[in-house]
Amino acid sequence: MEKLEIAFRNLTLTQFLESIDNTRAPWLVKRLSGNDTGVTGGHQSGLYMPRSFMQEVIPEVVTTERYNPTIVIDCFVSSHSCYKNDIQAKYYNNKYFPEMGFSKKYDEFRLTCWKETPLQDVDNTGAICILAGVLIDGQMHLICWVSRNEEEEIDIEQWVGREIEPGRMYGSKQLSSFKPVKTLEELIPEQWKHTFPSSREIFDFVAELLPERTWEKTPDELLLKRRVMEFDVFSIIEHYDVLPKIQNGYQNVDEFIKYANTVVNRRKSRSGTSLELNLANIFTYHQIQFDTQVVTEQNKKPDFIFPSVEAYRNPRFPEFKLSMLAAKTCCKDRWRQVLNEADRIHPKHLFTLQEGISSKQLSEMKANGVVLVIPEPNRHLFPTDDSTSLMNLVGFMDMVISKQK
Repeated sequence: MEKLEIAFRNLTLTQFLESIDNTRAPWLVKRLSGNDTGVTGGHQSGLYMPRSFMQEVIPEVVTTERYNPTIVIDCFVSSHSCYKNDIQAKYYNNKYFPEMGFSKKYDEFRLTCWKETPLQDVDNTGAICILAGVLIDGQMHLICWVSRNEEEEIDIEQWVGREIEPGRMYGSKQLSSFKPVKTLEELIPEQWKHTFPSSREIFDFVAELLPERTWEKTPDELLLKRRVMEFDVFSIIEHYDVLPKIQNGYQNVDEFIKYANTVVNRRKSRSGTSLELNLANIFTYHQIQFDTQVVTEQNKKPDFIFPSVEAYRNPRFPEFKLSMLAAKTCCKDRWRQVLNEADRIHPKHLFTLQEGISSKQLSEMKANGVVLVIPEPNRHLFPTDDSTSLMNLVGFMDMVISKQK
């Protein structure tokens, strides 16, 4: 513990990230969900871990020779100077023990016993968490960083090279070994393997594969399904576009950095643009009147204004018939930006893909006149005692439609 703490205590985020890079430590990055931090009040089963990460960091548990093999490992959370010596790395593998008669078959890895650490602080729901394995004197340890503000999130996303979306996990192993999804790859236009399409073209392609007219579930579920497919399509195209350029090499470092920044910026713009395109497509299909990315006052640009910016600018148009919706993949430290948008409209609605938020933050939003809109499948990740403060996408649409009638 002493050497681990000495090595990683009092580090800045930049120094922490440099340590991972310098030691080539295997790492994972994700946003903490409501299940991770305990917002939902359920029994905590720990952080899900990919097999590839466990094979590199704790290979002893990657075995089907024993039932639910478990290894105890320590972890130092550098961002909060918090040491924990009894983290359990566990492989739930009853799938390989049919003789035990379990109805549910598990084949997954988890890190458990995070109680009294920042990873189980409800106020950190939505925060970015970095987890890495480091060798000290031949023994493997875990190190961790939990983002403390929006500035740190920006720095981490710059380091990873993409926006950290809720519900996804990114890592040193996975990012370097992407394998295209074969069936989806065969459907992608051949020219996209040579010329990168726009975000609109990618979305239109996905919307054609998953049209709402044949979708039998709710728009909430359709949006999440399309987002998953969009990510896969983008990754396949990026694989064909970026890999040959990397393999061909660069004449100098500046040329490489310039190209790397282009790739990073394209990744970041995809996520936010995708969310807006998804919502706009669903609103249009349901014949909801709206304008998007228009200026209201003082150069403010809400993502969506209902029914139109013309109605908003008309002082005779009843304010109770106006609505607005901001769209943010993650809202933990960004929801206050909505307070300064569309002065005439109260309350203000904010759609997010973030998987949970603390009761304290939800109450603060409510007190400031912000109503959180979430996909219905994510509701179980939010505090159950504050369910009335949440609205799903269908509920928001019904409200807007009733105003427009």
